Amino acid sequence: MVAVVVKSPRRLKASSSDPSSAVTEEEYHDWYDNDHVPLRIPTSAFQYWSRWVAVDAQKPAYFALYDVTDIAVVNQPPDREKDILSRIGLIDRRVYEKVNVPVRPRKGDAYHVRSLGPFVSPVLVHVPPEFEQDFNNWYNEEHIELLLKAPQWVRTTRYVYKEGGASGIDESLKPKKVPKYLALHEWTDPSFMEAEEFKKAVATPWIKQVTQYSTAFDRQFFKLHRSWERK
Repeated sequence: MVAVVVKSPRRLKASSSDPSSAVTEEEYHDWYDNDHVPLRIPTSAFQYWSRWVAVDAQKPAYFALYDVTDIAVVNQPPDREKDILSRIGLIDRRVYEKVNVPVRPRKGDAYHVRSLGPFVSPVLVHVPPEFEQDFNNWYNEEHIELLLKAPQWVRTTRYVYKEGGASGIDESLKPKKVPKYLALHEWTDPSFMEAEEFKKAVATPWIKQVTQYSTAFDRQFFKLHRSWERK
């Protein structure tokens, strides 16, 4: 899974993961929900963590967003984690920095990152440097403006990749290159894909131009599995 980690109000950390044939789904969820996150909750670095499960057939099947002030806390696994991580198919952790989006969320300023979901669609895009200005203009001037017309839209948050790394025994799941841009589109329910407003947003001449010069354009769709917050 890609894990997203937030180190400050402008930093986001994301993680994608997927169990391998050597790790059952039951063992994977038991480890993640009952060991991996709970063991970190008592630390002062822990702030918030949410887990998501894919509702499409794409891999990796699991996605996490987390807010910790010190990533070293996450990277110091106890004994059980060492065993799971030696057998897991993929764990891909990345740090992102937030990009200002000139569109307010539907719920206004009161809508907080800790009220995520219940559905999120991460979109990863990489474009050549000479097209970055056009890409950002498209996102901020057209794409989000059209998406917000869909009644199921809640918020779009954009990020730029800063650092990260992937490990695991399934080489086919490891990214060959990490796209520079991440957008998290939040929705109230999956019906947004059938909304006329959404269909128009993904069929404009400008988005067709963007997809032509993009060297990566990947999208997945997840529903909220569980979240934790520091008390």
